[in-house]
Amino acid sequence: MSIASLLDVILPPACAACGLPGAAACAACRDALEPLPPPWCGGCGAPVPVPVPRCAACRGRIAGARQAVAYSGPAPALVAALKDDRRRGMAALLAELIAASVPAPPPGVVLVPVPLGPCRARARGFNQSLLIARALSREWGRPVAEALVRVREGADQRGARATARARQASGAFAARAGAPPAAAWLVDDVRTTGATLADCARALRAAGTGAVGAVCFARVPEGSAR
Repeated sequence: MSIASLLDVILPPACAACGLPGAAACAACRDALEPLPPPWCGGCGAPVPVPVPRCAACRGRIAGARQAVAYSGPAPALVAALKDDRRRGMAALLAELIAASVPAPPPGVVLVPVPLGPCRARARGFNQSLLIARALSREWGRPVAEALVRVREGADQRGARATARARQASGAFAARAGAPPAAAWLVDDVRTTGATLADCARALRAAGTGAVGAVCFARVPEGSAR
């Protein structure tokens, strides 16, 4: 029996948000997730009063980014269960929730997870964005490529101001050696300011990728910190 299976016996699965025994997210907590209704900005995916190609929240040259829900209500607890509590099975749930509200990317698009630095990857034991990307691959039938590496490791960005996030992300990513994907969607758990996604897109475009989009489980409301 694997360690994960043993833990399921000792500690039966429960809702990551409210603790109710049973599913990783109970029906009530799923219903409490706040969707991001259309119309959306054509660049970053922010809800906007009228459709626009780009809005004030856009960073970098990302086209068609989308996020499934707002980072509010039960959403932070679901993300924390994956990243902090190391409940790897949460990645499949987050991917399921993404796929329920975000249409699959066009054929030919490769899913590229936002990479962790080696120190954080060793400390956590996995890259949550890679797990989400693999689960989305099963939902959407699109391939996954670890086409990026983090070449400069910064501090944990949770709670950091937008200017600090932009400074930490700038130049922090590079494309792996080899042929880059022709078109890519970046995959991450939470979009806060968009600085990380923008720098990842910069690295892919510098390597020769054409269109770069992005998809995340949750979006932090403008002006909020986490």
